[in-house]
Amino acid sequence: MSNNKNMIIATERQVDIAKAFKYSIEEVAVIQNTVAKGTNGVELGYFLSVCKSVDLNPFNKEIWCYKDNKNNIIIITGRDGFLTKAQRSPQYNGIRSSEVCEKDVFNLDVANNKITHNITESRSKRGAIIGAYAIAFRKDGEPTIEWADFATYNKGSFVWKSHDADMIKKVAESHALKKAFGMSNLHSEYDFNTSSGIAVPVNQESTSNVDTGQQKKDDLRDKKTIEVTEMP
Repeated sequence: MSNNKNMIIATERQVDIAKAFKYSIEEVAVIQNTVAKGTNGVELGYFLSVCKSVDLNPFNKEIWCYKDNKNNIIIITGRDGFLTKAQRSPQYNGIRSSEVCEKDVFNLDVANNKITHNITESRSKRGAIIGAYAIAFRKDGEPTIEWADFATYNKGSFVWKSHDADMIKKVAESHALKKAFGMSNLHSEYDFNTSSGIAVPVNQESTSNVDTGQQKKDDLRDKKTIEVTEMP
């Protein structure tokens, strides 16, 4: 006798959705039980429609979705998803990013698209990471600069502790690519915390962290070590 306890049995709605979006019945059933868990038929159809329109593969974890606390569907991708989408554009012209530490000499002038960043010490002597910037370049226009504050986005998990510079750069890169290439229908995974399948924006959940991050930047401005000029 075969063991079928781990098999996913498709519903009639999943069969209809599979025909409409040209997925196999099994694929639709797997998607709704994994990367689109908790969606109803209409939401699943919308999710698959977006997958097709942005040409990202849910089976490669390039795109997935959650619900927010009002039961709205939020379609999410990571830095690699944004990068994959941007690289397909004939206007893509590269991206640069770096973490910024307390002792770095750094000036960010978003209004004039200017960054000065001088690293004069080894990583161990540069102090704590305060954030990261990313610059997304297009062949047909000005570069897009984004800043990500470390205190706001640090989730305190193992990967954020062990790869702090890489993670905060991914936040900045995601925001820059999204804005530069008009991916408004996709949300960055780094902008949400999830609990029991519910996604909560980090700026709603961590107001105290945002304030702490701003205070750190204010303190650094006072020391004249790092100056940040932001567009109002």
